[in-house]
Amino acid sequence: MKIKFINELVYVALIAMTFICFGCLNTDQVADILTPAPQEPLPPGEGLSIGVEAPAFSLPDGDGNLVSLSDYAGQKVVLVFYATGT
Repeated sequence: MKIKFINELVYVALIAMTFICFGCLNTDQVADILTPAPQEPLPPGEGLSIGVEAPAFSLPDGDGNLVSLSDYAGQKVVLVFYATGT
């Protein structure tokens, strides 16, 4: 019985600490994370114009299988690009 009470007390303490930590968040820092930095436009002649067909390419998916853009011909495709600062 005593161990059950201690476990419940620990759970309540963890939940309380979580709420306290969320209350201490600086809203400016959260806004900086959620708001993307403005991007500089590409120099003339680089990149694709809006409405231009994307070039053919293939990349591995999360399972390591090679996937081509042409595999999704006629379907709507969302490409997510990201980079790390290494």
